[in-house]
Amino acid sequence: MASLVAGCSEKELGERAYSDKEKQIIWAARKAVAQFDDWSDRAEFKLERRKEQWHVTAWRVEHPEAKGNKRYVPWGRREMVIDDTGKVLSYANDK
Repeated sequence: MASLVAGCSEKELGERAYSDKEKQIIWAARKAVAQFDDWSDRAEFKLERRKEQWHVTAWRVEHPEAKGNKRYVPWGRREMVIDDTGKVLSYANDK
């Protein structure tokens, strides 16, 4: 997990490399998933910048060998809003 937190192999759902700022936001999102759920070590993240905030979707990976949406479980999705300092402003189950 240390290499994931460090960002060496962090990948978004789109399989691209992250900037240092995006790695910081993913680290904050991973900490939030660890605090509220028990699958932070299996999470993948999608980031979207909206005005002054980061909107982060965390997906719980259940089938890492699968492709596309088959990798995830429907109930394993969390939506977060995180500011530039890494403070989690909201954390919610997807509805």
